[in-house]
Amino acid sequence: MRRVTKIIFALGIAIAIVVVALVTFAFSSSREDSGKHLARVDWLPMEASDVTYVKRDGFGWFNCYECGLPKEAFDRLAQKKEWKPELKKDVSMGLRHVLGLPALKKTEYGDTDLVANALFYEKRRPNGGGITVIFDLDTNRLFVHESHR
Repeated sequence: MRRVTKIIFALGIAIAIVVVALVTFAFSSSREDSGKHLARVDWLPMEASDVTYVKRDGFGWFNCYECGLPKEAFDRLAQKKEWKPELKKDVSMGLRHVLGLPALKKTEYGDTDLVANALFYEKRRPNGGGITVIFDLDTNRLFVHESHR
């Protein structure tokens, strides 16, 4: 009986080591890329300007960006990506913090990322991942955050 217990214990230790190694590899193989106030990037429409983004590949991937974009170009992009944005007032977001940018507005009560007139689209998966798209109709700026989780 002692021998069986030792074998089970050894297998448990071995499985734990393999799990830790896999998780460590998954996180270490993730690459992060970013840019601030770029004139353009090749993965957004040619009309996109003043692009700021942060991307992480691999386990825990996400893509967060904002850019200037004419409304017509946004409409084409939304159709291509199958986003179905709806008009929404006073959309609050925290995406600029992720991008390392200052809040949109400073108020006496603190900083805020509030978009008064937006086209808004969001699609969530059961694990919390998905996409949030906010197009500011007053400034023609696009804000996007998508992630696996």
